[in-house]
Amino acid sequence: MPDPAARQQEPTAKPEPETTPEAPSSVSSGALDDAAPETLRRESHQEDDIAPEPPEHASGRPLLTAVPEPEPERESDAESRSSSASEPEPKPLPDDIFVPERPKRELLTLDKPEPPARPATTGRDEMMPREEDTLDIAGSPRSSLRDAGLDVPKMHQLVRRGEDAVWTFGVRASSALTWWLEIRQVAEATGWMPVLLGPPEDWRDGGEAIVHEGDDELARSAGIDAAELLHDKAAEAGEPARGVPILPRRGDSDFATPQRDVLLGLIETDAGWKIPARFPWAGSTNWELYGAEHAAILRRWHRLYEVELVAMTYDVLELYVPHPPDAEAALGVAHEAYAYCPDLLDSGVPTLEDLAEHMIRSKAWYFRWT
Repeated sequence: MPDPAARQQEPTAKPEPETTPEAPSSVSSGALDDAAPETLRRESHQEDDIAPEPPEHASGRPLLTAVPEPEPERESDAESRSSSASEPEPKPLPDDIFVPERPKRELLTLDKPEPPARPATTGRDEMMPREEDTLDIAGSPRSSLRDAGLDVPKMHQLVRRGEDAVWTFGVRASSALTWWLEIRQVAEATGWMPVLLGPPEDWRDGGEAIVHEGDDELARSAGIDAAELLHDKAAEAGEPARGVPILPRRGDSDFATPQRDVLLGLIETDAGWKIPARFPWAGSTNWELYGAEHAAILRRWHRLYEVELVAMTYDVLELYVPHPPDAEAALGVAHEAYAYCPDLLDSGVPTLEDLAEHMIRSKAWYFRWT
């Protein structure tokens, strides 16, 4: 439904009929609301095995188009319009807004992606599904997502450790966060948690450079006191640089991983903080943090700030923080972040105060071990 504020004003009677209203220019549909976007249907087949970008949200406003110049009014038409000008216009209907029942938390604000271009016709009936797209590989989460109202492309198994597996499909940079958000919204119903895994070339060896071998890291994480661990790592890291913050503030959805085409992984678990332990992450072994240590620290931050794991790539973890710490707690949390990843202050963040300022202003926490 077009925005009533942008609706073309009806012309009224004028003594000089040759004057015509200007046609409005096209406007973009804007950004998504803070509430989660409505579940979108997508084509399940792409020849390059990259997920289609989702179409516009049902509540988005359509583009306005120019209207043709009206014919000059006759005097009788002007009188008729004048007599009906006093009739009240119908009130516009409110936009439909989808607010998920679970998880009950503030969600990301994402830019609406452009609608995908229609593929070239092949001469066959494009409305008929291809046989290979209607079949699900055994164990794939695709059928569970379909039952929850999400159509995703055909997946493949990327990594397997015992009975656990990582299933993936490719996503474009413009729609990566939208895919992550929609799958996260239905995770309680499907049992599958999403995580962005970085570019496909990083996983060509089956993840051997990213996921290391180990015992039951998840069980080991249960015996780790995260606060004590961070205290010990802070002493090992030494005193951080201090000073007045000078860095610009980052926005809420300023994530680095989805700035290019990546793999989106799905892991069967009931909490995202368990993922680095279920598939022991090797990105910070130079700081002697392994899967169990990551799970313990992320579990602590999840309890305090509802932290969610968004990305786990070769050497980067990115977290979505619905409820960042307040100014009073920010410096203490910055100390924890520095103990967790001292490389932050060695690769771009000049002082602990800069880090604290960022952690109370942004909902995107970025960690990279070099």
